Amino acid sequence: MSPEIKQIQQIKFHLQDKEYTVNVEEVTPNTSLNTYIRKTLQLTGTKGVCHEGGCGACIVVLYSKDVNTDKDIYLAVNSCLIPLLSCNGWRIYTIEGIGDPVKGYHVIQQTLANFNGTQCGVCSPGMVMNMYALYESGKLTMKEVENAFGGNICRCTGYRPILSAFKSLCTDASPELLGQYPDIEDLKMCKKDKCEKKCPTKCDRANKEPFYHQLADSRWMKVYSLSDLLSVLRTAGKASYKLVAGNTAQGVFSSYGGSADIYVDVMSVPELKVHEFVDTTYVLGANTSLAIAMELFTEVGKEKPQFAYLTQLANHIDLVANVPVRNTGTIAGNLMIKHDNHHFPSDIFLILETVGAKLTITDTDAQEVQMSPKDFLNYDMTLKVVKTIVFPSYNVDNVKYVSYKIMPRAQNTHANVNAGFLFQFNTNGTLDSARIVYGNINPTFAHASETEKLLTGKNLFDNAVLQQAFASLLDELTCDLIPPDPSPEYRKQLAVALFYKAVLSIAPADKLSPKNQSGGPILERPISTGVQDYETNTSLYPLTQAVPKIEALAQTSGQAQYIHDLPDVPHQLFGTLILADAPPNSIIKNIDASKALEIEGIVAFYSKDDIPGKNNFMPLDFFKEEEEIFCSGRVLYHHQPIGILVGNSQAVVQSAISLIEATYDPPTVAPLLTVRQILKEGRTDRIHDGKTIQPTRKGTDITHVIKGTFDVYQQYHFHMESQCCSVVPNENGIDIYPSSQWMDQIQIAVSKMLEIPSNKINVTVRRLGGAFGGKISRNGLVSCATALAAWKLHKPVKVYMSLTDNMHALGKRFPFSTDYEVGLNNQGIIQYMTCTHYSDLGSISNENPAQIIVLDFKGSYVNDTFKLDMKSVNTDTHHNTWTRAPGSTEALGSIEAIMEHCAMELDMDPIELRKANFPQDSPISEYIDELTTWAEIDKRKQSILTFNKENRWKKKGLSVVPMTYFFGPFGPYSVLVSILHGDGSVQISHGGIEMGQGINTKAAQVCAYKLGIDLNSVVVIPSNSFTTPNNVVSGGSLTSEAVCYGVIQACDTLIARIKPYKDKQPNGTWKDWVKACHGDYVNLSAIGMFSPKEPNVQAYKIYGACACEVLVDILTGQHIVSRVDLLEDVGQSMSPLVDIGQIEGAFIMGLGYYTTEEIIHNYEGKILTDRTWNYRPPGAKDIPVDFRVRLKKNNPNPAGVLHSKATAEPPLCLSIAVPLAIRNAVASARVDAASTNAKWFPINGTTTIEKVFVESLNNFKQYVL
Repeated sequence: MSPEIKQIQQIKFHLQDKEYTVNVEEVTPNTSLNTYIRKTLQLTGTKGVCHEGGCGACIVVLYSKDVNTDKDIYLAVNSCLIPLLSCNGWRIYTIEGIGDPVKGYHVIQQTLANFNGTQCGVCSPGMVMNMYALYESGKLTMKEVENAFGGNICRCTGYRPILSAFKSLCTDASPELLGQYPDIEDLKMCKKDKCEKKCPTKCDRANKEPFYHQLADSRWMKVYSLSDLLSVLRTAGKASYKLVAGNTAQGVFSSYGGSADIYVDVMSVPELKVHEFVDTTYVLGANTSLAIAMELFTEVGKEKPQFAYLTQLANHIDLVANVPVRNTGTIAGNLMIKHDNHHFPSDIFLILETVGAKLTITDTDAQEVQMSPKDFLNYDMTLKVVKTIVFPSYNVDNVKYVSYKIMPRAQNTHANVNAGFLFQFNTNGTLDSARIVYGNINPTFAHASETEKLLTGKNLFDNAVLQQAFASLLDELTCDLIPPDPSPEYRKQLAVALFYKAVLSIAPADKLSPKNQSGGPILERPISTGVQDYETNTSLYPLTQAVPKIEALAQTSGQAQYIHDLPDVPHQLFGTLILADAPPNSIIKNIDASKALEIEGIVAFYSKDDIPGKNNFMPLDFFKEEEEIFCSGRVLYHHQPIGILVGNSQAVVQSAISLIEATYDPPTVAPLLTVRQILKEGRTDRIHDGKTIQPTRKGTDITHVIKGTFDVYQQYHFHMESQCCSVVPNENGIDIYPSSQWMDQIQIAVSKMLEIPSNKINVTVRRLGGAFGGKISRNGLVSCATALAAWKLHKPVKVYMSLTDNMHALGKRFPFSTDYEVGLNNQGIIQYMTCTHYSDLGSISNENPAQIIVLDFKGSYVNDTFKLDMKSVNTDTHHNTWTRAPGSTEALGSIEAIMEHCAMELDMDPIELRKANFPQDSPISEYIDELTTWAEIDKRKQSILTFNKENRWKKKGLSVVPMTYFFGPFGPYSVLVSILHGDGSVQISHGGIEMGQGINTKAAQVCAYKLGIDLNSVVVIPSNSFTTPNNVVSGGSLTSEAVCYGVIQACDTLIARIKPYKDKQPNGTWKDWVKACHGDYVNLSAIGMFSPKEPNVQAYKIYGACACEVLVDILTGQHIVSRVDLLEDVGQSMSPLVDIGQIEGAFIMGLGYYTTEEIIHNYEGKILTDRTWNYRPPGAKDIPVDFRVRLKKNNPNPAGVLHSKATAEPPLCLSIAVPLAIRNAVASARVDAASTNAKWFPINGTTTIEKVFVESLNNFKQYVL
């Protein structure tokens, strides 16, 4: 160790305006900033969800100074990836620090709330902090704002209101947004120099001397110069070491979270962040962050023609990861991931190799070598540092550079294939050289070397030469199989298409056919817009008033508390579920926890043998089959829980998981994972007959018979709050705080598991961080496991499942398959239809959507000619479960796919075919007619037809679908309304569960309306099994209506009690009447209850219609949803902003289901798409560019509560319009490929970009100029 490097025992940093000191012996190199903020400081506004930088819930803002310019910078960073030890000298802002109820809310917090940009609220603090960094940096154009949220996932809202809120704060805000809030400059919060008096210790890093922290098993070092860094490496000897900058690699490969002997923080080494011109080159420090590199490349590319290509590099880097990752992730760091993992599809490696950049690498003796990125991959980097990147200059007149990153969604995911092309032309127009580089082909592939040689001296813009090049590429592109990434054949064909696309993009206009020209440009997405068209009734306010959710400000300021945010109590313990890493049908031989129990801090391990009562979390009061909490022997599915490990910290429990040794007898048969696999195997024992609907007639005018299949698979709920539970023993029994949609199930299941009376179990739920059906029954397993540990140890226990464990262990949307045959006449009228529906329930048959499927499949159409056979199937997968609009989504999806298929086969307008099969008395015709006029369908169809005729490689598609959604009541739901005599304010407690759907807001609005008081006088307190016992699940879109019904009952009772005192004081106030009642011993609390037996409670239908238009790039399979017009039947909306939020969010969840979200298993049944790296909910730039929602007007529901209708689930069903619109676009491409090609291709799972590309039937013989 160099003597000049001193040891420091503490780190100091500012959080907001307060300095914190951390003793280094209390932390480890892997202690994240997020852990310290949440667990040590108990600042729980900052969330932690994916812990890999993929969801944005953990974002905080780093205030710092640029190493070179000393300029103030504000950076959004992922606190889950930042090592706490890197934070010495930093100033960090969290959501609590920028605004709160005491000092006032920040304009960003207020604006997001006002725009109704929150639902469950878990993503809201991260959204606000990401915007806060932009706000403080002055980057406030709408384009920049919209582009900056690729790293923030929101499952609830559909993003539109969030983007609208933040774009309203931009200097170029659109007219409908601009002016709603004060001038931006007047809202700027004070800067550091104005607050210095609050900061005794300055937040700059004047001390540039290196130092180290001696930790228990390692040493953490901080260096401020390259010489110090090399000195440290020289003295490292054989010790393992890790250079730490952004630490973002840990979000890609968890192996980077492993231990080392020495950690060296290199974030502040100026020699690694230089940017300068040297001779004819541009030199950039290798430790430059990706975000800074983008800025520099854009600036240099504009100012220096010989480096114009750098602007394109900046555009490509914009597709790498997301803003917080790019803010800290570095060029060298990205290259080192590629160096260590050759299969990593590094975009940085690709673009540097394409442009011929050189890496300058220095060893500990300061000896430097230069090499290409390709050579670097196999260079021994032990005790060496990537110092700089050297970029060559090019003559802009004879060099063309193009690169692509083809991703399965718009932002924040790795490439299916990435490609870079650099062509240098001779003066005679032939190629002097070509650089053709691909990523994600195989671990050793970089250049298409043979094709590069082939093209040298050739005319690139000659069809014969191109055909030779395509054939050459097909020969040398050998793609490997890397599940869950796309297939090798697709990746090979896509790579060829990208070469063609690059040529089209640079070819002179006179060389191109007009029809092929559009193949060159990539899809360009405009700034999104939205329209929300609804009516209100001022005479009923606050009922029907468009108010933000009553919890919105608590959510946008981080004050809203979730179960995982509950403070630790004395003797707090933490648990994690241990999962079976074994294929289905394995038999557990033994579980040995002894090694784990030897670890300091590990307290206990419990399995099925430790359960005093029933090993079952699905009480037979409600279900027909028991479901094991812990596997009792035969493993039903890969990653079935086998036990719970308990310790005194989450970290120690996580570290000991691998020490649990479970042994198994292997299965004797391969798992059956899909319906189609079971049908192919002829396993009739796995197929169970359900209801059969027989036709009452069959038409005779049969001129067309159409057969087909429809298959959709699982969808993960992606509730931002993972499954969790906190259990605290008390003198009477236990208090349970479950992340559950169903308190009653938890109470009964725990009672029977522990063999204690239900009255010893108190269940409380304030809110859930999203659910979407995933917490109806599945949380029962988690809560039972947590309660078991707490009961056995008589200590408080918390369990919070990781995202990966949640995805592995618990059920998802029901997969669904249909085989159909339809007979039609020439007018498209269905003469008969036979369908066999198969619903995949997983390994247990407790939850079955069959009844819903039957009702909604036939809902919109004349169906007396339909024969429907419902069957349920048991596969060797986890027990599938309710997911937003269960059964309805699959039913409406399949019938609308059938209708679209029929229309294509008949070459008939799909709208006309549907209308020909509507019942004459059905209101659905009115919805389609209104949508057709409102959305200008006829005009747009003609425009699309013209576009598709004129363009070979870009295609547009339009789909219009109807919806008839059967809605049936169930119950009970109870409500307690209490008037407090001190000031007349009101509290509501209800048996529903608030999870973002706005149930509390609607309940408060109804209560205020009924009692004639101000909305601010009403609060809703947490749901509890004592105040509102025996309530059914919150689900099925019913709960808001049901709770409001109960509120009305309770308020009517209270109004009747108050009436005599109101009559005595006709000029009195509300407070006067309440005071008089209290003085006369009148009970000011009342209970209401909703059930199907209540008067006027009846089933009803919900109608809707949706038009979706897409633009598809046939050469890549990518698409943009250009416009969506959605007409929804909500009756008379009790709360329009809440209802529109539900509609938009549901539709976008469906858009993800059909286009980006794909669950992939390996052959053993293990889920491979189990994290944000490879499971992809839609992002902010995947939503419709133009998103228009209209609530049908003058449309009261005679059967609904206060004339309203349910909204949370039905709109998801309309998202089938998206894959159908894509098929209409692709149909044009299929016919262009060969006139004999069928237009239709069946829905078989997610309509990914791979499927779109493959089904477009491209062939390189078609690739001409």
